[in-house]
Amino acid sequence: MPLFRRNKPSWEPDWQTFPGRVPASADRPEADAMLHADLAAVAAAPVAELPVRLTVRVAFGATRPDGSPAAGAAHQLYVFEDKLAAEVAKRADGQYVGRVISAGECTFVFQLPAEPGELKLPAGPELATGPAVPVQHVEADPDWSYARAVFTKDPAAEQRSYNRPLVAALVARGDRAEIPRPIEHSAHFADQAGAGASGKELGALGYRVTASTDPEGGVTLTAVRAAPLTAVDEASVQVQAVVQAHGGDYDGWGSDLVR
Repeated sequence: MPLFRRNKPSWEPDWQTFPGRVPASADRPEADAMLHADLAAVAAAPVAELPVRLTVRVAFGATRPDGSPAAGAAHQLYVFEDKLAAEVAKRADGQYVGRVISAGECTFVFQLPAEPGELKLPAGPELATGPAVPVQHVEADPDWSYARAVFTKDPAAEQRSYNRPLVAALVARGDRAEIPRPIEHSAHFADQAGAGASGKELGALGYRVTASTDPEGGVTLTAVRAAPLTAVDEASVQVQAVVQAHGGDYDGWGSDLVR
């Protein structure tokens, strides 16, 4: 992803795409999102020379079931993104931080040295009624509070995004997702202490826990508890949080097909 600021930033850009959550606002609830951000900029935040936040929100036409743009709409969105970033850099010396795709809309996030003058926003992606109209918002944000909140990686959001295709694959094979069944979670620890603490905590939550030690001294932990696939997000995030709190790596979950 090219950068368009006239003054080169002091960090080496690190553009990554990853799942996350959009916090609730006055006009919309909290929701899953797909994020694309310069994580080096987020790590460097707040940048004193860029205290003003500019967001530009635009709807796109065709969407997939998860709210992301369909192929044709995605291309239009990326063309709009390049034109917008160039315009903001040229007229406001702004730093592009990233984009948030959620529920049929995309929000582009910039940090600026001052409130911008008039921006010539490009036409948005094509909708059934014509080009989408971009919605611009400017406010003081010297702490980069929005960018830091939205573009910080969220392990729980990532896990939910991994769950989605696994559940869909089981349902496509005839699984009755609403029926509880044993779901087995696995995790790995470098030592016995973390595994033992996690096992104790998960046991108190109703999981049946077993552990095996590998030749290098690491421990693989399995935790089994019945739940419907419709509740696998809550279950996997719960186990993940316990495992990570004790220094382990959550490896995922598995379930037999239930017809």
